[in-house]
Amino acid sequence: MSQTISIANEVEMFSLGIVISRSLVCPDIVLFRGNLGAGKTTLIRAILEGLGCKETVKSPTYNLFSLYDVSVPVLHADLYRLQDARNTGIEDYLDSHLCLVEWPDALGSIVDISTAKLISIEIEGDGRLVSLSNIKV
Repeated sequence: MSQTISIANEVEMFSLGIVISRSLVCPDIVLFRGNLGAGKTTLIRAILEGLGCKETVKSPTYNLFSLYDVSVPVLHADLYRLQDARNTGIEDYLDSHLCLVEWPDALGSIVDISTAKLISIEIEGDGRLVSLSNIKV
């Protein structure tokens, strides 16, 4: 199941993230694709807020992972700097956390892409096109 949603601004992106958060459970794996500045972290920030997170959410570009103890345990991974995520320890979280993964190509065969949820964000003018696969909103 796939759908594409047109997003006009950051407020709408945040609202979409709150809605998406209601459909996620542990141990879902959500893969986020999009160019730099597309809004992946903004959407993840909203999803985490929808799950009850009160912390400041930043993309974990340099430390690779951030963990959040909210309504479900969450791993936020940013694999931008990696070619291969094997031996990073991400495998330890896949069965016990809701995993939100930016730049997922580095996962390779660690994750079965066919069972993961996918969010692709494309910049379109001043807005965004957000494609959701395997996610009900």
